[in-house]
Amino acid sequence: MEIEFDLNKQDYIDFNIFHAMNSDTVKKSLVIQRYLAPIIFLIVPFLIAGLADLPLIYWMCVFIVIGAVWIIFYPKYFKAMILKRVAKILDEGKNEDLWGKHRVIVNEEGLLEQSKNGENKINWNGVERIVSLNQHFFIYISSVSACIIPKRAFKTNEDTVMFYEFITKHINSKN
Repeated sequence: MEIEFDLNKQDYIDFNIFHAMNSDTVKKSLVIQRYLAPIIFLIVPFLIAGLADLPLIYWMCVFIVIGAVWIIFYPKYFKAMILKRVAKILDEGKNEDLWGKHRVIVNEEGLLEQSKNGENKINWNGVERIVSLNQHFFIYISSVSACIIPKRAFKTNEDTVMFYEFITKHINSKN
C-alpha cells in the first residue's frame, strides 16, 4: 500500500499538541499547576487580611472566585501556551525541510517513509502503536516521535479504514 501526501506545519503542530496533552508527564504537570495555584490563593487571604481594613471573609470570597476561575480556564490556557511554543519552535531553524511531499509505503515487512530529505525504514518491531484522530494517523516509532499521516491523503473512507486495519494487524501480530 502506498500513500502520497503533503505535510504542512499544522500537521506537526497537531501532532505535538496531541502528544503533549496525552503525555503522562504533561498531564501530571497540568494537574499540579491547575490545583496548586488555587491552594496558594486560599492562603493569601490570611496574609493580607491583617494588613487591610476589610474582613477575612471578603478576601476569602475574592480568592475563592479567582481559584475557581483558574481551575476552570487553566487547561485551555495551558493548551494555548503549548500551541504557541510549538509553533515558535517550528519557526526556528530549517524545519521547513519537514514540510512538503511525503510518500509512505506499507507492506508485510514494515513501513518506508520517503521525503525530499531521504527515507526512513521501520520494521513492525519498531512501531509502538498507531493513533487515529479525526484528521491524522500518528504511527509512533518511539515514545516521542511518530510518522504523521494526514487522513486527507486517502481518497475514500474505505481506504482509510483499510490502512488503519492493516497497520493495527501488524502491530498486534508482533506482540
